[in-house]
Amino acid sequence: MENLQKTLHDLLNAGIGFFRASEENVKKALSEIEKVYDELKQKGAAENSELVVNLRKSLDDIVKQVEDLNSKANQTFEEVSKQINENYQKIAQEIEKIVPKEQLEQFKAKLDELYAPIQTKIDELAKQFKKQDNVNNS
Repeated sequence: MENLQKTLHDLLNAGIGFFRASEENVKKALSEIEKVYDELKQKGAAENSELVVNLRKSLDDIVKQVEDLNSKANQTFEEVSKQINENYQKIAQEIEKIVPKEQLEQFKAKLDELYAPIQTKIDELAKQFKKQDNVNNS
């Protein structure tokens, strides 16, 4: 029993040692990758040929265009969402004028039932736009 316990402890200690050694090797490899990446960035930043300057300008232009499109899409979505909500309110007000009072609650409930999936989709899209906007601003 003592031999089994010693063997299990030895195996556990060997596993811990292996894990620690692997952890150190991973840290060293990541450090080396970061070092090489930083060196490549410095070499690239030092390059100022006409081709590279034009490439950087093109990249900046593309990023600006994407940001502009994203901004316009967000504005358009907000405008459409607002318009849908305003139209819903107008419809609800018109219904109050047209529908007899004894049927009004039932009619409004049906209208709310019809509008609920629309509002759910608007909320989902709003979350997607916000999530995408957060990713783009990171």
